[in-house]
This record gives sequence, C-alpha cells and structure tokens, in this order.
Amino acid sequence: MTNKTIPARKDCPATEKWHLSDIYATREDWQAARDSIPGQLDDIQSFRGRLKDPQQLLNCLTKQDEMEITLSSVFAWARMMADTDTGNQQYQADAASVMPLLDQTGAATAFIEPELLALPEETLKSLPDALPGLAKYRFRLQELLRMKAHILTPEQEAFLARTGELRSAPRNTYTVMANADLKFPDTLSEDGRLTPLSESRYMNFLRSEKREVRQDAFTKLFQTYHAFRNTFASLYSASVKSSQFTASMRHYETMRAAALDVSNIPLSVYDSAIEATHAALPALHRYMAVKKRLLKLDKVHMYDLYVPVVERPAAAYTYEQAKSILKEALAPLGSAYEHDLFQGLESGWVDRCENQGKRSGAYSWGVYGVHPFVLMSWNDTYESMSTLAHEMGHSMHSWYSSQEQDFVNSEYTIFCAEVASTTNENLLLEYILQHAKGRERLYYLNLYLEQIRTTVFRQMLFAEFELLTHAAVKKGEALTADKLESIWMKLNRTYYGEDVVLDTELAAEWSRIPHFYRPFYVYQYATGYAAAMTLSHNLRTKGEPAQKAYLHYLASGGSDYSITLLQRAGVDMTTPEPFQITFQKFTDCLNELETLTE
Repeated sequence: MTNKTIPARKDCPATEKWHLSDIYATREDWQAARDSIPGQLDDIQSFRGRLKDPQQLLNCLTKQDEMEITLSSVFAWARMMADTDTGNQQYQADAASVMPLLDQTGAATAFIEPELLALPEETLKSLPDALPGLAKYRFRLQELLRMKAHILTPEQEAFLARTGELRSAPRNTYTVMANADLKFPDTLSEDGRLTPLSESRYMNFLRSEKREVRQDAFTKLFQTYHAFRNTFASLYSASVKSSQFTASMRHYETMRAAALDVSNIPLSVYDSAIEATHAALPALHRYMAVKKRLLKLDKVHMYDLYVPVVERPAAAYTYEQAKSILKEALAPLGSAYEHDLFQGLESGWVDRCENQGKRSGAYSWGVYGVHPFVLMSWNDTYESMSTLAHEMGHSMHSWYSSQEQDFVNSEYTIFCAEVASTTNENLLLEYILQHAKGRERLYYLNLYLEQIRTTVFRQMLFAEFELLTHAAVKKGEALTADKLESIWMKLNRTYYGEDVVLDTELAAEWSRIPHFYRPFYVYQYATGYAAAMTLSHNLRTKGEPAQKAYLHYLASGGSDYSITLLQRAGVDMTTPEPFQITFQKFTDCLNELETLTE
C-alpha cells in the first residue's frame, strides 16, 4: 500500500460507510427511544407480584422483550456512532448516557426470575402450554429451572445488579491504566530511528524482518508492564476474588463452574481441550525448530515468533476483487447464503472507510429487527479480505438467527459466537491455498500454522493460566507478582519447549492480557476454532447434507444449548475429535512446509 492521507469522517464516500440511519433516521429519533426506556421499565415493574397469572406473565415478558429490543438498538446506535469518530465529543457523550440504563434495567427486571421460581415446579413447567404466546419462552423457562439453584431472592438479585459497577472496578481500573496511563518509551523503527511504541503498533514491530526492531519493541513493552508488576498483580487478584465472590453468591463451587454453566458447558469440555492440546505440543515444538531453520537463527526467542518465515506476497486486493474471491471461496455454503451475504454487502452493512478517529480493529454487531453491521478499515490486503469474511460470518449468523427466531431465542452464546466467523475464515484460507503456488503457498501454509498457534495453542495456554490462578486463590494463596510470573513462565516453557528462549521480560506478559478480567472466556476462542475447523472440513467434503445442517445451525440462534446446536451441525465438542482434526491440520501444514523448504 502506498501512503495516503487519512480522511476525516465527513469526507468518507457514502458507499464505504454503514447505514446507521436504518436503526434511527435522526439523533432526535434515537433520543426519543432512549428516553422512553425508564417508562418501559416502570411498566415492567407494574407486574411485580402478578406473574403467577399466565396472561400477566405473557404481558410482562412481552414488555420486557420490547424494552430490550429498544435498549439494544439505542446502545448499538450510540456505540457505533462513537466508534466511527472517537474524537467527536457528542458521540462519546451519547454513548456514555446509555450506560446507566443498563444497570437500571438489571435492577428493574431482577424480580422476574425469583418470582417465577417461587411457583411450584410443575406450574412453571406447564406455563409454555398455558397460552399460545408463552410457547416461545419454553427454552427460557427450561433454563430457569435448570439454573434454579443459582438464582437468588429478588432482594439479592437487585443487590448484585446495583453492585455491578463495584465488582467490575478491577477490570475498569485495569482498562484505564493499560490504555490511558501506561506510557511506553520510543522504540527502533525499520530505518534505525526511534519511533513511538504503543499496543496498537506493537505487533507491526514484532513482524519486522529486522531482529533488532523486534527485540527492542519486545523489551521496552514488557519492561514497561514489569515496572507496575505489583499494581497489576493487585488488580488481577482483586478481579479473581470479585468473580469468585459472585460465583459463591450464586452457589457455585468455582468461578469456572459458574462461567461454563451459563451456556451449560460441561467442565469436561474445558479439561478435554487442555488434554488434547498437551497431546499436540510435540508438533508445536517441531514447528519452533522449523521456524528457527527458516529464519536462519541460532536460537528462537519469543519476539521471533510472529515474523513470517517467507515474505508476504505482493498481491493486493481491492474491495471488489475481494468480493469476487469470497463468492468462490464460500461456495460450499450454497447459493442462498451467497445471495444473502452479497445483499448485505450492497445494503449498508459494512463500514470500511479508514478515517481519522475511527476505532481500530473490527467487529460485527447484530441489531434485532434491523440487520447486522460490520466495522473495519479496508487496506487492500489479504488480512482485510479475511477480516471481511470473518465479520460477515458473524453477521450472517445474526441475520439468519433474527430472521428465524423470536427475540428471546435469537441471541447465540459466546461459546458459539466464533464458530460461524472462523468457518468463513477457514474456507477462504483453504481456497487461497488451493490456488497458491511457490513461495506464495509457503506464506499461506505458515499463515495457517500461525492461526492455529495463536488461536488454539496460545489461547489454551491462557485458559490453563486462568485455571491455575483461580485455583490458587481458592486454596487461599496470594497472587503476588512473583507467583503470577512463575506460573506464566512455566506454562510457556511447557507449551513452546526447550528450544525457545524465554527472555526474562516475558514474565510480565500475563499483565498485558485484558481477557483475564473476563474469567474463563478465552478458552472459547480455541473451542470455536476447533468447531469451525471441523465444520469447514465437513462443508468441503460432505456436500449438501453438511450445508443444510450448518445453515440450520446459523438459523437456530440461542434456541437450544450450545453443545446440542453444534452436535446437530455435525461437530461434537464433548469429544476430543474437533481438536484432533485441528491439530491434524496443523501437522499436515507443518509436514508440507518442511517438505517444500528442505
């Protein structure tokens, strides 16, 4: 890419911006919707003490759905406006004004579940058949019974809702400190001059072909974190204790049990994922040896892991070219999927203009009753094309779910969230590999290996770190900086083997991972990738039956348990098979990379 001037938001072409007017035509319309929410909460409160009557229950749940649809639209519009221009103070103020409504909603609706659970169990089971309108709440009521032991009294639920901000204080403090207060020294650039170092720039330095650039950025970034090691240890310890307090309030033995039970995921799935990953570690160690040889290094350091073993292909992809490639790459998903995806691409779903003040990264945001929205910044690279495939995978999941499911059953779980996106990403990479030759093929083989290393091996290392740190607190041990660093270094030695040098600065890396403030979340990146790997394999090899099963999965939303929905789609996460398929792909790519480079 040649250097170009980054335009102001107002100068971005309309064809490159999403249509947030599909949610609210004007800011005044948004304000009216936002300001209606307190009144809707009052309406819901009027049903307190009346839910034993099926008609009153139906009226209450209908009002709750209507309120949540409004709230989710209000929040989405404000947040997405703010993300397009983080320097616009009006946008930021609008987004901030929605936050108190979230806590108010939690407090105002806290009576519903305890009041329903006070009913006799047989009465609660029969409610979905009491009135036709209640049938759509069958799964919600079934879930309520399953979670009965963990739902508190109305007063306790209201207390937890009101203390949400206090309990999230360690995470919020970490976010402010890491993103606003932490200042990094300048680091070496490609031309040998000093240049500003930041988290957003760090990975670019790690991919540099010049080792001194990689090493300098690595050293300075982690020395900065290390300087605040005791503060970060205190924050993380407080976060673990806060989450365990919440778990114990809800009568769970551990926070891990609480986190997995939200989606009814057996603990064995977590344990099996760790076991399968450990069984595959010899292949990861072998990959480290191949990296060492191809990069012509005496020793491999952690700052060497992200540099490609061959140079990036010179190919550039315009947005229109990428759409043509995606049409062919996603062909295993069928003509209906292709039609709906491309209709979205032409109808204001995607915001792809890089503009001043735009939030970095990418996401998909589904808005029930409207359509999904994708935020990204297009830059004519394979990575942009892969990001588009990934985020549109999320979007199509949201789109089909909202088309087929009532609001109450439309939201899929986090456990399922990465499956549809990564399936698209894998299908694209398989297509590119199928057509790549020579050094270009080497590059994409290495890219596949890196995806599995970072999304499965690395995330499972994170998952194991959480398991060990939470277990330590459960046993009454203090999470000092020394202890956290010791756990981190031992895990890295286990995962990366004896041939990789673990520089002392690496000991601070745990303090850089914001996901640890969302307990037992990161393992789902690995399980989602393994599920997607299995599904993309099925779609490419089993034809129409696999296609129908997969599209049914996308349309199912959150109408059943995650494990069950994935089993119907053709992947059983209660077995090690999805991880075995993933690690076999890793081994196959590694074998070919070795053969082609020897």
